[in-house]
Amino acid sequence: MSDLRVSRDELLRFATAVFCANGMAPADARTVADVLVWANARGVDSHGVVRIPIYLKEIKAGTYKPTGQPVLHQLLPATFKLECNRAPGPVCMMRGAAQAVDLAEKFGAGIGLVSNPTHVGALGRYAQWIAERGHAAIVIVAGIPLMAYHGSSVASIATSPIAIAVPGAADAGTPLLLDMATSIIPGGRISEALAAGKPLPEGVALDAQGRPTTDAKEAKTLLPIGGAKGSGLSLMFECLTGILAGAPIFAALANVDGAPRPIQNTMIVALNVASFRALPDYRADIGRLQAKVKSLPRRDGVEELLLPGERADREAARRTRDGIPLSRKLWVEFEAIAQEFTVAPLRGS
Repeated sequence: MSDLRVSRDELLRFATAVFCANGMAPADARTVADVLVWANARGVDSHGVVRIPIYLKEIKAGTYKPTGQPVLHQLLPATFKLECNRAPGPVCMMRGAAQAVDLAEKFGAGIGLVSNPTHVGALGRYAQWIAERGHAAIVIVAGIPLMAYHGSSVASIATSPIAIAVPGAADAGTPLLLDMATSIIPGGRISEALAAGKPLPEGVALDAQGRPTTDAKEAKTLLPIGGAKGSGLSLMFECLTGILAGAPIFAALANVDGAPRPIQNTMIVALNVASFRALPDYRADIGRLQAKVKSLPRRDGVEELLLPGERADREAARRTRDGIPLSRKLWVEFEAIAQEFTVAPLRGS
């Protein structure tokens, strides 16, 4: 069966209403919905509204606190920490991004740790938001073990993503955005392959016995991009997030006292471009860099050289125009959610 399509605004309306019905303040519900729909619009469906049923289960279980709010601890002038205690991840991250921007405008840089939020969603949303305000951004996250440390046969480190964004070539230009995991494929790709009944690529996952597999039903552990390079990045991201914030994830696994462990920790860095050079001059050089890359000689069979984020930008334009596809299975889940929480059901486009 083909997917059903819904407009971006309608999906945002529905997601916001569902979160409001589960106790979130309207502004917070809109923030969480925006981050999910942003991912869907860019084709990153594994981090989109498919997460809504998961979040609702976590709210019911008490591990996701819909009314929770991050607590700000200002450290040195340009550094801070947000303690989240399982408050909604996107709410915590947007607060952190705004604080980092504020400090960058005052001191040239803003660096913060966001400790123990719930799932933060697509990391690129926060880096892009910072870059849209004329600053360069670096955002990293460490989470629960889903990936094998290079040479190991079990899940021992996270698929820790990194997002880097810089202002676009013009005032209204789209930021240049790199958003990538440290695993060869993101974890959501396994679920997508399972739902589609398709095999995984070779060399991306291990089964429960630590053997390579292409069977999505047997895949238990992802493998790092670039071998030791990807697992080394993930390990260092844990050092720069959870351990630095005093809320370690990997190191705490040996502790079995039953206390709830963080599921994610992040670092947000905002650099004020104007504190280094004039922003218009920086934007002009970004434009020259982009043009140079696009004009490079191509290998046989390569139609176009794409810049970081360019494919997702084009997908966002298509889906904004044509609607965001949702599987029939997810649509049925949303119909049940709408009935359970007495919100208006989705309307297809």
